[in-house]
Amino acid sequence: MYDRRLEAIAAAAELGSFSRAAAKLRVSTPALVKQVSRFEAEFGITLFERSHSGVKVTPAGALLVDDARSIMRQSEDALRRARRAAGDGGAVRLGVSMMCPGRQTLSMWTGVHELEPSLRFEIVPVNDLYDERESVMRSLGREVDVVQSSFSTPRWGDACQKLRIVTVPFYIDVPRTSRLARKTRITVADLEGMRLRVLRHGNDAMDSLRIDLLADGGVDVIDVDSFDFALFNEAEEKGDAVLTCGAWSGVHPAFVGVPFLCGREVPVYLHYPLEPTLQVQKFVNAMVQLLNSYRVDDSLIPVLEKSSGRVDLT
Repeated sequence: MYDRRLEAIAAAAELGSFSRAAAKLRVSTPALVKQVSRFEAEFGITLFERSHSGVKVTPAGALLVDDARSIMRQSEDALRRARRAAGDGGAVRLGVSMMCPGRQTLSMWTGVHELEPSLRFEIVPVNDLYDERESVMRSLGREVDVVQSSFSTPRWGDACQKLRIVTVPFYIDVPRTSRLARKTRITVADLEGMRLRVLRHGNDAMDSLRIDLLADGGVDVIDVDSFDFALFNEAEEKGDAVLTCGAWSGVHPAFVGVPFLCGREVPVYLHYPLEPTLQVQKFVNAMVQLLNSYRVDDSLIPVLEKSSGRVDLT
């Protein structure tokens, strides 16, 4: 519906790098560079200033990128409306990464498919949900339709709808050399005098726990902005502990995840667009049916809500 080279141009302008743009679009760097260069040659416009440190969009390029983003959004919206009208939203695309593997959602797919045999399901790799440059959660329905994760109101506000599917405990991940590594559970008193790394706005429950720990005063809370292997590498070097939950715990082989007795748990949601396609809505409805049928414990009773309030799908 539009010149697909605009996607490469917009990504390079956003990330300041052809290689990072290529990784985001899941193409090779040479292929992306060729797309951009051919576009520039075809229309006689220099869009980027190239250097060893990356690329910087030119004034002419900035104007083009602004218009290109608008064109791409309009095209995507038009396609979604057409699919909804035709009753075919294509496959439901689950975004996954090392830090949000979507295990509960994946385990429920067989049951979903039994309820909705016409649904197709795809797994799509996504980058860090907490990287503001990626904005996965604010663009659900474009590259991916649903993501399983905890939720941060300061980060994502009312960007999507969400279905609570499970609650998970907090863990303290400590280096295997730590005195706490052999414990079967950790209390706040055990952390007295230690440095604990906490992802700021990792999720709402984590923010509340952070406030509790700061009020207690016995733990040295270190705020971090990203959750990746670099965080654990630095924490191991300095002997720090890391506050984790769910799939975040145990990702680094040099650390041991120990349950944290803090009186709080973390709700985990299936996030989906504010205006889902018919296929995505069917998927969510089937998830609701399954969750209601399980009722193993209170953590599996679904709560369907937007950030601004609850909505009923029935």
